Amino acid sequence: MHTKEQLKRISEKYFQALRDKDFSSIPFSNDIAFRAPLAPGGANHPIKGKKNVFEQWWKPLEPALEGVTINIIDHYYNESLTGLITKADITIAALRVTLRAADRFIINEEGKITEQENHFDASPMKGFIHHICLRSVDFDVTKNFYQNTLGWKLVIDNPELIIFMAGSVFIAFKKAAPRDKQYSSFSPFEVGLDHIAITCETEEELREFTQKITDAGVENTGVKLDGALNKLYVAFKDPDRIAWEFYMK
Repeated sequence: MHTKEQLKRISEKYFQALRDKDFSSIPFSNDIAFRAPLAPGGANHPIKGKKNVFEQWWKPLEPALEGVTINIIDHYYNESLTGLITKADITIAALRVTLRAADRFIINEEGKITEQENHFDASPMKGFIHHICLRSVDFDVTKNFYQNTLGWKLVIDNPELIIFMAGSVFIAFKKAAPRDKQYSSFSPFEVGLDHIAITCETEEELREFTQKITDAGVENTGVKLDGALNKLYVAFKDPDRIAWEFYMK
């Protein structure tokens, strides 16, 4: 059994590691079972083992932690003093959102975290769309285009799934299966997705973005007027020829 102060210190080590982006300072046990809504497997299938938590969760998450600020609000303890829940506000500068998080920690006699389950209130990120999942032929090409050409933040990167942030929307990619059809890359003429439009705040931003992708050799329409809604936009295609628009709000 631990004291409340001991449990509190262990929990706060975790959140300090988030601030410092220092995985090695987290007192995880070697057989840690970690659950999180955005982790591979989601909340129902934990990542098991310290090394796997690092490779599958912590390492891909690091880019989103640049400039993170954390305000711990309170700690709640179980009766046996073997675990606690820590509530905190986490402001992620890269995503321009503040999340209310609650992390549940189970801690063994050696002071190591054996179980962790992450919960957060995603309401600051809510819109009508939470995420969009697409398919990609080549992850390396996709990452180069969305991360380096478009400048989107890569927040999850593993062999089965990559996720970027476009404003407050998650843009996810899974591997595309080989196709034995007329179209070997995306076509807006098949049943399903036609295009995706991302909000643009100002005309200046729209024109700067258009120039950026033009300079990078990205196929695009240039700035055009949508006569139906009387809004300016630019349409462009990614390496798999998935159709996108940057569209005035």
